[in-house]
Amino acid sequence: MNRADFEEAYKAIVERAIAFAEKARREGLLVIEPLLDDRKYKQRDILEFGLRLVIDGIDDRIIDKILTNCIALETEEDQKTLQKIQKEAVLGIQSGLNPRELMVLMNSYVDIGIEDAIRKYGEL
Repeated sequence: MNRADFEEAYKAIVERAIAFAEKARREGLLVIEPLLDDRKYKQRDILEFGLRLVIDGIDDRIIDKILTNCIALETEEDQKTLQKIQKEAVLGIQSGLNPRELMVLMNSYVDIGIEDAIRKYGEL
């Protein structure tokens, strides 16, 4: 995966995670269920798969273990980093992190400056 592809994938994850976080904090976790992508869930996309577990009421420690096991199967480092970011998003949304905190947490995995990330993805 080249740098441009990585940044594009990162941006997509951040935008989706922040949208889910904002909606879940305002309206509750169940409201994001119809927004989940079934195709991504079936492919075990960490964000979609993990959020489905959250909505099903699975304990956060179990979700953490399940997602950690799924990530361990990935062999490509950039993809593994993106999956770790998705896992943090899932656990952050489950715990009710506000979108700004979630943004900073996800950004801690990449070498994109937080100022650049906030400017690029919009003020939260």
